[in-house]
Amino acid sequence: MRFPKTQVIALVNQKGGCGKTTSAVAISAAFSSLGYSVCLADTDPQCNATESFGVRAESIVEEGKFTLADAYLKKKPAADIELDFGERFEGRLTLLPGNRGLSSVPLKLENEIQIAIADQEKTTLDSDEMRSEQRVRLKRSLDTLRGKRDVVVIDTPPSLDFLMVSTLVAADWFIIPVFPSGYDLKGLELLMRTVSKVRERYNPGLMLAGVLLGNYDKTATLDRQIHEMLKKRFGDGVVFNTTVGRSVRMRDATVRGQTIFELPEAQAQSQQFLTLIHEMLNRGSKKKDQTLNPLPDEQVFGKVANG
Repeated sequence: MRFPKTQVIALVNQKGGCGKTTSAVAISAAFSSLGYSVCLADTDPQCNATESFGVRAESIVEEGKFTLADAYLKKKPAADIELDFGERFEGRLTLLPGNRGLSSVPLKLENEIQIAIADQEKTTLDSDEMRSEQRVRLKRSLDTLRGKRDVVVIDTPPSLDFLMVSTLVAADWFIIPVFPSGYDLKGLELLMRTVSKVRERYNPGLMLAGVLLGNYDKTATLDRQIHEMLKKRFGDGVVFNTTVGRSVRMRDATVRGQTIFELPEAQAQSQQFLTLIHEMLNRGSKKKDQTLNPLPDEQVFGKVANG
């Protein structure tokens, strides 16, 4: 590990098609390329992050391997779920694979409560405590990677349901990816209210690492206006200066089951995410007076780790 303490970063936005999965995969690969040990957790039932690496979600289940569904339903530790890629990524990047069945996890967990009540093991008065315990199962699972991985990146489904909430409970930081569209901006208020409730009830240390504008066309006036609007809403220190441009290379990498860091022709796109990581790492020392700080400065981490 290069960090003295594992950092868990969730990509969250209840709207689909805003670049969550693309960003989660690219951020994971960027950290890995810079020498950090990284694990990507796929909590989206669509399993797009899993399959972005060329891993077929169904084959994992067919081979009897664990998936993130087992973290919720069987309380499996993430350390037992991790898949590595051998020499790919020089051994620094691992995956907690998704499962199509993740969409049924909330119903199965609710059935767990009702069965316990029917069997008189629990009463209806215990149900709230049981639901709270279920919301922290992902956190407890991911905690088994603390001290083993520098960074855990979580891709999330496009909703504010149980899976998203449990991710916010487990995370240290969250990034909000948005596209330059009025529709993308409207849901941010609801998202932030959800974050506030999670902080109040489960995770007071949860912090906003930044708002990331993707599908960005720097030549488009509207895109630039939305970038400035976001800075006014969240503050210059929270909205990333780094933007992710529109590119067919992103889709090309996904089709090939590779990351942009594995495609020589996607060098410009990979550089954007390297710049983003450096911005995340360097902001901490420059914004110490703010409460919504991003990742601590890399040099500070180094001094702590070596001191």
